[in-house]
Amino acid sequence: MLLENFEKFVFEKYRDNNEFDEFLKDDLEFDLELERENEFLISQKPVEEMSDENVLDYLEEINLYEPLTEEEYEEFTDNLEDEEAKEKIIVDNFTEIAKIALYFLRDGIEYLELIQEGVMGAVEAINRYSYDNGNIKKYIKIWAGRQMTFYIEERFEQMKQEFLYYFTKTHMDDVEITNEEKEQKIKKLESLSIDDVAFTLSKNEIKAIEYYFGLGLDKRYSIFEIEQEMKLEKNQGEPLFSMALSKISSRDGRMFSL
Repeated sequence: MLLENFEKFVFEKYRDNNEFDEFLKDDLEFDLELERENEFLISQKPVEEMSDENVLDYLEEINLYEPLTEEEYEEFTDNLEDEEAKEKIIVDNFTEIAKIALYFLRDGIEYLELIQEGVMGAVEAINRYSYDNGNIKKYIKIWAGRQMTFYIEERFEQMKQEFLYYFTKTHMDDVEITNEEKEQKIKKLESLSIDDVAFTLSKNEIKAIEYYFGLGLDKRYSIFEIEQEMKLEKNQGEPLFSMALSKISSRDGRMFSL
């Protein structure tokens, strides 16, 4: 299921954790595809060259973890009553959660916060998992994406209500706009939905981050190798990667402008 369809699906049908868990047991073929329909809706906001080095540090750190073997996965899955086994599986999914967050990330959302929400989804998944749920990695991915979806919706509604409160309660002489302009802004705010909030990264920017940090891959790629894999012209890889890293490191909290 494409990302936007997945968002609408869980918003409209499966907000309840238990009902969602039962749905996944009944439909073991269900999956979250890391593909987006609205590739045209990509952020055009200018970004600082680098605003939060914690993002780079985090992506470098999770690359140091040795991935679990299939045998270790089977062993730990058989012992999920043990907290250490749960932790081992969750840590092993850190790179996958970081990858998923690249696709879900929208303007006004901080990348590391979205990853944290994804980890919370992974914890929920691991606490609920049984062999009736099928593949544990896919199960964790779906729950991580669902948690990110709800977090983005919550932040959008919060920001929307803050703006509405501001424009309805603040005296317009203090903000130097006319009553007509105020009414136009309120009308625009009321019509906004999450579908109007741009995704932070383009498909190529996501791929550059994935390759460079080896997210979901067997190895990390150099800038030269990224240019080869993505069929870019010489010297296009560095600015593409730098722009992508700047975007996910930005702390600009605006989801929309009025």
